[in-house]
Amino acid sequence: MSAPATPSPAPARPLVILFLGLLGLTLWFTTRAWHASILDRHEFRQLQTAVSAYWMKEAGYQLDYETPVFGPPWSIPMEFPVYQWIVATTSRLLGTPLEGTARGVSLGFFLAALPAVYGLAGFLALVPSRRLLVVSTVLASPTYLFYARTFMIETTALCFSVWFLYALAHAVRDPSVRWAVGATALATLAALAKATTFIIFLVPGAAIFLWLWLPSWRRRDESGARAWLRAVLAACPALVAVTVAAWWVKHADHVKDSNPFSGFLTSRELVKWNWGTLEQRLSGEFWSASWSNISSFVLGEVPLAVLLLCAALVGSPFRRVAAWCAAFFLGGVLLFSNLFYHHDYYYCANALLLLFGAGALLAGVWDNLRLPFAARMLALGLFFGGQVLLYYRGYAEHTRHPPAPPPGIATVIRDSVPPDGVVLIYGWDWSSQLPYFSQRRAITVPEGREDEFKVLGDILNKLPPRRLAAMVVRHDPRRLDRLGFVRERTNRFKFSPAPFATSAEGELYLPEDAIPAAAAKLQGRSFSDVTLNTRPAADPNEAKLQVNDLGALDFPMTTPRPIGARSMFGINVGEAGLGRKVILAHPDSELSFAPPPGTTRITAEVGISAAAYAPDATAVTDGVRVEIFELRTEGLRRVLYQRDLNPVKEPGDRGPQPISLNAAGPFNGILVFKITPGPKNNIVNDWAYWGSIRIQ
Repeated sequence: MSAPATPSPAPARPLVILFLGLLGLTLWFTTRAWHASILDRHEFRQLQTAVSAYWMKEAGYQLDYETPVFGPPWSIPMEFPVYQWIVATTSRLLGTPLEGTARGVSLGFFLAALPAVYGLAGFLALVPSRRLLVVSTVLASPTYLFYARTFMIETTALCFSVWFLYALAHAVRDPSVRWAVGATALATLAALAKATTFIIFLVPGAAIFLWLWLPSWRRRDESGARAWLRAVLAACPALVAVTVAAWWVKHADHVKDSNPFSGFLTSRELVKWNWGTLEQRLSGEFWSASWSNISSFVLGEVPLAVLLLCAALVGSPFRRVAAWCAAFFLGGVLLFSNLFYHHDYYYCANALLLLFGAGALLAGVWDNLRLPFAARMLALGLFFGGQVLLYYRGYAEHTRHPPAPPPGIATVIRDSVPPDGVVLIYGWDWSSQLPYFSQRRAITVPEGREDEFKVLGDILNKLPPRRLAAMVVRHDPRRLDRLGFVRERTNRFKFSPAPFATSAEGELYLPEDAIPAAAAKLQGRSFSDVTLNTRPAADPNEAKLQVNDLGALDFPMTTPRPIGARSMFGINVGEAGLGRKVILAHPDSELSFAPPPGTTRITAEVGISAAAYAPDATAVTDGVRVEIFELRTEGLRRVLYQRDLNPVKEPGDRGPQPISLNAAGPFNGILVFKITPGPKNNIVNDWAYWGSIRIQ
C-alpha cells in the first residue's frame, strides 16, 4: 500500500459544500424519532445494554455491573461498560432521560470519530478538501446513519479504534512516545468497549505500521535502534490492549460461572458463535446473506458501480488504497463470520474501512482533470445520492414508522411490584425487555431450562425472604399443557392461581396477599394491551342487589341466553323508546353469560333512554358506568371493557352505543355485563338498556 500522488488542482468548494450538506443531513436523519421506543431493530442487544446502563444509574458503579436477568449475583458482564458508564453518568448529571442520552452519546462518538478519519486521509497526502470527501463517504453510509442513534456500544468502540489507528500512525512515523502512549490508551479502551471491533482494526493497524516502517528499514536511512524503537512503539499498544482485554474476558467468565443460568455466555461456550466455522464461510448461503447486508446497508449497488468505474479512471496508488481497504473490510466479515451473518450492526466495525477506500477513489476521480467537470460531479452525485436513497428505502423505515411502545404488561409490573421485588419470567428466554421496561430485577428462565427446578431453587435461595414478588408466563402455542405448567409454578412459588393481569403476550401472577394493594394502586387506570383481573372496588349497592328470575323473559337480542342476573330494580325486556326489544337494566344491574367454548369476540349495544335526559324533564340522569368483565376464580375479574356514559354533558353518548371486542377471548370464566350509577351513586333517571349482546 502506497500513498496516492499529490492531487492535481481541482475546485475545493464543491467538496466542502458536499461535506457540510451531508453533515447536516446526518444530523437530520439521526435525530428523527428521537424519543421513539428502542424496540426498533436488534432490540435484544439494545435492551441488554439499556438495562445495564439503567442499573448503573440507579444502583451505582461497580466493576461487576448489574444486568439483572438471571438472579444473584445479578451480573453477566459482556463488554467492559465504557459506553454504559458514560451514558449513566451523563444522564445522571444532566437529568436527561436514559434512552435519549444513550442516543446522544452514540451519535457523539460517531461524530468524534470523523476527525480521526480526516487525519488518516492526511497520511495519503490528500489536501484538506479531499480528506473531507473521504469523511463524507462515511457520513453517507446507511449503517452509520441508523446505528449512530441506537442504544448500542458500536460507535463507541469504532471511535476509539479509529483514533487508535491515527495515533499509531503518528507513533510510527515520527516516532513519538507521546503518540504511542495515546495509542495504548485508545487501543485499551477500544478492546474493552468491544473486543471484536478492536480485533478487526488490528489488521489495518499492522498494515499501517509496515507501510510506514518498512521503507526506511529497507533504505537503512536511520539507525537500527531508532527503527526498532518505532517497532516497539507500534507493538506496545496492541500488546497492552490485548492483555487487558484477555484479563477482562477471564474475569467476566468467572462472574458468569457464579450463576447456573449464565454459564452458557462464557467465552469458552461462545467460541463457535463468535468465530463461526469454515463450513459456514464456504457456504453459498453465507455469501448470499453477506452480499444482501452489504448492498442493503453498507454500500449500495449503484454507488458500488460508480466506484468500479472510478477505479478504472484513477492512478494505481488510489486503486491500491481502495483494494487494501476492501480487503480489511472483508477480513472482518470472514474473521467473525457468524456474528456478521446474524447481526447487520456488526458492519459498524468494518464499514468505515470500505468507505475509506471509496473516498480515496472518489478523491482520485475528482482530481482527474482529463474528465469533464460535469462527469466528476455526476460521479459524486450518483454515489452519494445512491447511498442516501439506500438509507431512505431501508433503515429510515424505522424512523418514519416508529416501533411499538414498550409492552403494557411491563408498566403493570413496575407499578404493582415493590422496587426491591424480583420477577420470575418464563417464555422470553433471557431477553431484557421486561426487566428493563419494568425497572425490576428479574430471573428470566432460559429457553429449554423451564423444568430445572433444582437450579432455579438454588438461585432463589440466594434471595431474601419474600423478595420473589411476581411471575410472568408468556403465551406459548408449543406448550400443550399450559394450565398445568402455570398451576405447578403458582403452587410451588406461592402465587395466586388466577393472573393479576393479562396481555396479548402473557400473564402476570402475584402473591395472594399482594393483590389487594396492587389492585387499589391501579384502580381506574388502563394499560396498553393489558386487562387487569382485579377485585372490584367496594360497591355501595352490593347489599341491595337481588337475584332475578329470567325464566319468563325472552332474549332474542342476546347470543347465548343469559344464565343469571342481579339487580336493584329487576331486569326486564321493553322498548325504551327505540321501537324494538331491548334489555332494561336500570343500575345497579348485572347480566351473566357462560361463553360457548372457543368464543373470542363480543359485540354489544348499550345506551340510556332519551327520556332520561329530555330537556323538559324535571330530573335528568347524571350518567352511568358500563363494564364488561370475565369473572375468574377467587373473585378476581378480567376487565374487558369500561366506559362512562353521560348523555347530558356529552352529545356523543346519546343513543345506542356500539361495543366491539374482537379478540377478547378465549374465555375461562363467566362473562358479566354490569351497569352502575354515575360517580355520585345517583340512580335518578339512569334508565339504561342493553340493545344487544353477542358472544361469538
